[in-house]
Amino acid sequence: MAELVAFREDRLGFRFPISQNALLGRASNCDLILFDRSASRRHAEITKSDDNYFIEDLNSTNGTLVNDQPISERLQLKPFDCIKIGQEIYIFEPHLDVITGPAPAALIVNVVNESQQNLVTVPAQDAAQVLTSQQAGLIAALNYSLCQATPEEVCRTVVQFLEKNLGATAVSIIWPGGAGNLGQTSFYSFPEDKRLLLSQVPFRLVTEMGQGLVWPHIINELFFNSGNRHIEVINQPCLLAPLYDGTNTPLGLIYLENANETLTEKDLNFLASLAQMISPFIKHSFVESHREEGPSRTDNTVEAISNLMTRDNQIKVIFSTAAQLAQGGRPIFLTGEVGTGKTNLAKHIHTQSGKRNGRFMDLTLYGLTQSQIELALFGQEGGPENTLGIIALADNGTIFLRHIEYLPLNTQRTLLMAIEQGLLFPLGARHSRTISVRFVTSSSANLTKMVENGTFREDLYCRLTAINLALPPLRDTKNDIEGLATQFIAKAAKFLGVPFHSLDNSVVECLRAYPWPGNITELKSECQKMAQFSRNGHVVLDSLPIYLRLAPDAFSHGQLITGDTLLGEAERCFISKTLATHNGDIEKVGQVLSLNPEDVIKKCRSFGLEPMDFQPDNSQFHFMTPSGTSIPSEEE
Repeated sequence: MAELVAFREDRLGFRFPISQNALLGRASNCDLILFDRSASRRHAEITKSDDNYFIEDLNSTNGTLVNDQPISERLQLKPFDCIKIGQEIYIFEPHLDVITGPAPAALIVNVVNESQQNLVTVPAQDAAQVLTSQQAGLIAALNYSLCQATPEEVCRTVVQFLEKNLGATAVSIIWPGGAGNLGQTSFYSFPEDKRLLLSQVPFRLVTEMGQGLVWPHIINELFFNSGNRHIEVINQPCLLAPLYDGTNTPLGLIYLENANETLTEKDLNFLASLAQMISPFIKHSFVESHREEGPSRTDNTVEAISNLMTRDNQIKVIFSTAAQLAQGGRPIFLTGEVGTGKTNLAKHIHTQSGKRNGRFMDLTLYGLTQSQIELALFGQEGGPENTLGIIALADNGTIFLRHIEYLPLNTQRTLLMAIEQGLLFPLGARHSRTISVRFVTSSSANLTKMVENGTFREDLYCRLTAINLALPPLRDTKNDIEGLATQFIAKAAKFLGVPFHSLDNSVVECLRAYPWPGNITELKSECQKMAQFSRNGHVVLDSLPIYLRLAPDAFSHGQLITGDTLLGEAERCFISKTLATHNGDIEKVGQVLSLNPEDVIKKCRSFGLEPMDFQPDNSQFHFMTPSGTSIPSEEE
């Protein structure tokens, strides 16, 4: 099976496997949905024939490029071919594994011709036996320092130690965290923008064989051009040593470069011994940095994602696009009317990203003062008490900031530094701290006008809105109303301890006809009421408030709700209830209404009611609705 790997910076590492064929485009029925606006609905197709893969442009508007050349006919794909559609970039069979995580992605390059002759290695378990007394003393001192350090300080303390004692100019830590293609996480990098480029051979020797290595060269750069993979190598040794998760099986690794001096076998023994000692601290640091808030947070996230089930193609495209965007680290801006589900979409982005094991936190800036916003976002140090802001709490996770237009102008610069540089400045702090957070924001104001008026920074605006996802109002996605209503009523009924079995067809018609100015939030509120007023678990017309019952006439045909209309609807409901109470017996209904049987029949016909529909079926008992729809009883 072949695969495409996204190579654009904001989606680096997103993988799409191809078995026999794959349709690429913006349409919801495409196999690989593209979110670039310049892509056509059915843009290109990849097909397999005789173990070869071919790509064909489907008469798209803007064309398909392979290795920067537009294709006009069916073209065979070869490994390392670069496919570009708009701004989307995919590499065909790049022989590359990408490990994502809090640190910049680690790229593990496959199929590299590298000699293993005269390779300096050491079994990591034996490295401590050849340490000098001075090296053993240094490792013992580091152990003491790590015992005093907080989980957030562990990696930084290790790097400072390696800078001082091994002259480290670059350090990367890979840890088993369940993310990435290899079930691992790019956990920590120094410098903070350092991307680990490593061939598969040393990676496997360390993580599978437990070998410490002096690897003879460093991969300095990797790029794809004109159907070729280009690897820039520097003949300078680097060190690699395995990390352990409390067992004898190596799982992760620590990687070290020294650009100023040549690393030796003596340095390798030192690093391999140190790696064994720090492994429990790294594990604790990793677990703490990814710790969730508690069981309720997990349940809420699962619930949020379960509510994303949809039959509407617009929503399918949006959430498919969001899942692809989540692979990158750039901020995402959400737009849409109040109540359209922006929080659900933000949670979806979080759970589909490499930061899914971190916290998801959201904050509404509306109604907060400037000082409250600054304290909530950045926290405080050095005052009467230290307070962590939500940015620090969401480190290695996701933050959803609603109503970003209320962010004070002089606070916008501090937020911009957190987004662009990963630097957090708590109030009163003398020094910054590094953070890795995915920012998702939304606004109910026109930020473009605020930029023009000088009340919102243009650089922050460009950073936040570079990727924009717009949620449609509920009135434009009516195919989802029945499914959403069923979910909301079922949940409310469970909370109230009452049964729920079905929605009457006439109820669905009314719900679809109403324009829902409050969107999903309003629908959820009304469904909670329907659960309270349902009949033995069945929601019928009488369970709806009057304005929803009149929705087909009042909203579908543009008619106004008048006093006569309300009186007529009230009379219809009363007759319907009386027919249901007396099983469609005309004489008994006439006695209640003070009408003779002929007038009862006339009234029923004027309201579209059929008395026979309210009479029980002797062969099988059914609940009967005023519209004549038969609903199975609970026994069925």
